[in-house]
Amino acid sequence: MPAEPRYARAVDVVGEVQNESGGDGVEVVVLRGEHDLGTVPMVREAFEAAAGGDQALVVDLSPTTFVDSSILGAVLEARRLATEENRGFAVACDGAAEPVRRVLEVTGLAEELPVHPTREAALSALAATPG
Repeated sequence: MPAEPRYARAVDVVGEVQNESGGDGVEVVVLRGEHDLGTVPMVREAFEAAAGGDQALVVDLSPTTFVDSSILGAVLEARRLATEENRGFAVACDGAAEPVRRVLEVTGLAEELPVHPTREAALSALAATPG
């Protein structure tokens, strides 16, 4: 009789997503806690809600403790849509989110995305961007 599959662990990844006004035509989507395939639907929903107007988008990963590739894919999709719609886009990820920052660096996304060390820096960069 074949052995039953074994799993290293069963984990519920819990994260919160919140849309906030960044002021001056900017919507901020804040991801708190851990995010993976289980939370990607609510992350995408928050990005879609932020895209409802012509506002720029800041994705604040500073309070995020974990992301997987599905979340990175959602961030890249949000950036693609913002670019196609000629809206600004930036990511904030401070030192407190070191595991997340490391994922961005290892994947090369820290260079590809406009990643800023604070939300304020991301907002300032968008304010300085013409258009």
